[in-house]
Amino acid sequence: MRIAHKAGVALTSLVMAGGLVTATSGSASAATDEVCGYPSVDVFNDAGKYAGSAMWSANPGCGVLGDSLGAYDATADGYGIVAHLSAPDGSISERVVSTSGHDSPYTAWKSGNLPENHQYVMWACLTKGGVTSHCTTTKIVYS
Repeated sequence: MRIAHKAGVALTSLVMAGGLVTATSGSASAATDEVCGYPSVDVFNDAGKYAGSAMWSANPGCGVLGDSLGAYDATADGYGIVAHLSAPDGSISERVVSTSGHDSPYTAWKSGNLPENHQYVMWACLTKGGVTSHCTTTKIVYS
């Protein structure tokens, strides 16, 4: 009985760990502040349904390079997700990545080295036919 219980706990742990990795590569997830340990912001469509997220990875992990901005489109609702990363005052756009033109669920990442320990703001918007809507509030992230 004890061995069976330990095997069940190990299997549950593996399934949960697999779910974390999958969450960044295309599976829908609940609205949170982090995906796979990455800071994230969630965007919702007209119906108030979770549509996707912007995610930031300052350090490599979960199969993603460091200094990477991700856009995750969770639903086939006709909208794409555009993730933005800018200087705190909005003066310099460091990264923009979009899921537009891809079938959902889909995650796009844009990577490139940034100076260490700098502050940036991240946010996400829905886009459809080149029109942007339903933007999130901004979230402060660090390189």
